[in-house]
Amino acid sequence: MDNLEGLMMTDPRAADQQGDKAGISQASLSAMLRSMEARARQAEYPDQRARILNLAGDLCFDAGERERSLSYYGRAIDIHVAHHEYSAAVAICQKIVRLTPEVVRARCTLAWMAIARGLIQEAQTRIADYKSAAETAGQARLARAHLLMMAEVIENRDLLLTIAESLIELGDAENADRVYGAAFGCAYEHRMAGDADERWRTVLRRITSEQRN
Repeated sequence: MDNLEGLMMTDPRAADQQGDKAGISQASLSAMLRSMEARARQAEYPDQRARILNLAGDLCFDAGERERSLSYYGRAIDIHVAHHEYSAAVAICQKIVRLTPEVVRARCTLAWMAIARGLIQEAQTRIADYKSAAETAGQARLARAHLLMMAEVIENRDLLLTIAESLIELGDAENADRVYGAAFGCAYEHRMAGDADERWRTVLRRITSEQRN
């Protein structure tokens, strides 16, 4: 294999052939994606459309098109979340984290999905994981916004304490104090209006309006 690679690097004809292969590969990828986009548009049910987009993401990732794959995965996740198919959304997010460990938004979605399913300990872990990834990626400001939105809809003390601690670590002591207060029964002026269902619908609109990174 090493000898073959060396010949391909030094033989101009081999280099030209490699370029042709790359061009054909890219053309084939584009054709397949166009076909999958058409199938997704024609899908009768949302979960079918999401599965097609998820497969398109796999195809792009295997072809080395990382950003393109994340776009397809994000669209699939948004469809699953919008239709309360949380387990399916979680599965794609976990795949994204496995394939691209530096991602941030998939971790944010995993935190939200744990909250939605009432998985307190998992939500605590996911929130801390999201905070760390966002901080590393220079997205502390966006993370603070998401953590505060979580505090608007959460009433569980343990989760509120986790959020407050994460806010402190992100340099937002002022809002952390407010969330600490809410954890111990103080009125929280930023509590989202409406009942639990209405608040969650608001959350879904917000988190599906952003592209996952």
